Amino acid sequence: MKKKIAIIIAVLMTFSLTGCYLTLTEPEEVVTDFFEGLKTKNEDALILYTKNEDINMLLHSKGNGEALDKMYESLFRNFSYKILSTKKNEEETAATMEVELANADFSEVLKSYQKEAYNYMERNLYSGDMSKQALNKKCLEIFAAQVEKAAEKAEPGSKNVPQAQTITINLTKNKNYSWDMELTEEMMEIIMGGLIIPL
Repeated sequence: MKKKIAIIIAVLMTFSLTGCYLTLTEPEEVVTDFFEGLKTKNEDALILYTKNEDINMLLHSKGNGEALDKMYESLFRNFSYKILSTKKNEEETAATMEVELANADFSEVLKSYQKEAYNYMERNLYSGDMSKQALNKKCLEIFAAQVEKAAEKAEPGSKNVPQAQTITINLTKNKNYSWDMELTEEMMEIIMGGLIIPL
């Protein structure tokens, strides 16, 4: 009996130590984890993709936390996705997925921000409140406000409800029996709604 219990414990320990390697994650799970991670700013789900400039910016932007939180919430308020199909190759080492993506149109945010930021600087140029730190804080607040305005225009029931676009996502199986997803410029353009971040 003791021998059997010892074997069971050994097996359980093996599973606990190598469980992530024994789980055969499906492509749909990887894609879903990524998009849900984007919507909720789940760093555990997004950390694998920080080589992408947009993902890196979303996770590691610094400044006024309240303004950054407002910008992030607004950016993904109207984001949606729908997995249409999944195909694996015969060896099950590669997969392609057809996915519908939609988000609000943020392509005019930079122009609106530049106008508002210029007007602010013009009004406050001689006020004595134009320290670099104060200016950076205000500019981030202005940018976040413009992102929020664009998101509000795309709320359900408005005339600017986001139109879904179908894209192909490529995945390859990695050595951990999971899948690596390729982030393309086209995908990130739709995800970010055409948003351009001021440098």
